[in-house]
Amino acid sequence: MQPGLAAAPRARLRRTLGLCSAVALGVGGTIGGGIFVLVGHTAAVAGPAALLAFALAFVAGLLIALPYAELACRYPEAGGGYAFVRAVLGRGWGFMMGWVFWGAYLFVSGYVTLGFGGYLQALTGIPALWGAVGLVIACALVNVAGVRLSGQVQVAVMLLALAGLLGFALAGLPSVDPARFEPWLPNGPGGLLAAALTAFLAFGGFDMVAAAGEEVEQPERNLPRAILATLALVLFVYLLVVLVALGTLGWRELGASAAPLSAAATQFLGPAGGKLIAAVAVCTTAATANAVLVVTSRISFAMARDGLLPAALARVSPATGAPWAAVLVCAAILALVAALGSLRLATAVGGFLYVAHFLPPLLVLLKLRQRGGPPPAFRMPCPALLLPLAFAMSLVMLVSSGWIGLLGGLAWIALGGVLQHLGSMGRAGPKPL
Repeated sequence: MQPGLAAAPRARLRRTLGLCSAVALGVGGTIGGGIFVLVGHTAAVAGPAALLAFALAFVAGLLIALPYAELACRYPEAGGGYAFVRAVLGRGWGFMMGWVFWGAYLFVSGYVTLGFGGYLQALTGIPALWGAVGLVIACALVNVAGVRLSGQVQVAVMLLALAGLLGFALAGLPSVDPARFEPWLPNGPGGLLAAALTAFLAFGGFDMVAAAGEEVEQPERNLPRAILATLALVLFVYLLVVLVALGTLGWRELGASAAPLSAAATQFLGPAGGKLIAAVAVCTTAATANAVLVVTSRISFAMARDGLLPAALARVSPATGAPWAAVLVCAAILALVAALGSLRLATAVGGFLYVAHFLPPLLVLLKLRQRGGPPPAFRMPCPALLLPLAFAMSLVMLVSSGWIGLLGGLAWIALGGVLQHLGSMGRAGPKPL
């Protein structure tokens, strides 16, 4: 417990999210700015094999999602990975896990909100910063009204976004030219691996479902289904979109474009295609921002409820069941990150922290499997093989985050360590003379 902080009463959240809403939350958190930007980068690195890079990235995501699904089934509580780690490894590990998890999404939010602002500016001329901050305010209002409304809004927005992306893919399929897929692997296996590591970032977000686990109905059944369905649905959409983008524009042009999907749409839809993709991007990044606010507020709510953050963050509205204090504080931080206006800092530091937060839950599952006990409703298959692979994949991606991500991420972790040390000193109290 931090100095001067008292543990809040054990408030509980209401289970109001069904399977469809949980999947919408996961898909909304996954299909964000990544597909609109990373498709160009992966094409530049891997060539036409970017299609395979996204498939490999899905495999990496699945390796980590399977343990996450089992843990979510065992511990269907607010905070997701934080709740797993705190319950099994104790408060010290729990604080650091929650701190890293929270920081990851706080930083990544800048990528999402500024991306929304940029696309909104392309459509309406509204300054990007205004659009980004306005989006945070809108998401805060929706979430304060209650997670049920948030889930309903998420479903509606994601259906619109998916319709736009699928419309792009279906409209472009007849224009796909097989000749554009040659040479298949222009930069060799090394380019394919680098592109797969980049594409993995586009699959990040399935863990948001676990973070809202305390509000999911029939969590033992719905949480694993929602996590795995999120990845499967996202893979289907990504492969279709990447296939059309590569087959209509070509990998060189796609990799050189700042707005690759808009450039591809222009090839078969004309100038209106760019506007169409911008509109889809606005809807998608709005849904992602909403999902980010849901997960950050639930992490801070769970930590406050356990006495690891100020108890005021654990306040829940008796009318709506929403953790309104955590929502407002997280929204303020998200607005501040957007105001900084640095996409490079947000993505590098957020990416490092996002990968790092997967390691403690993997340790948790390893310990639980060694401990034994009654099996949960869902168990990941072949743990002796898949768990080591998940560890290895996480470490490789951690190293690939670059110096900005490494230094910024370690600085955030060090700050958490200082706060944790001050908290332990406060619990110990003054030594007797």
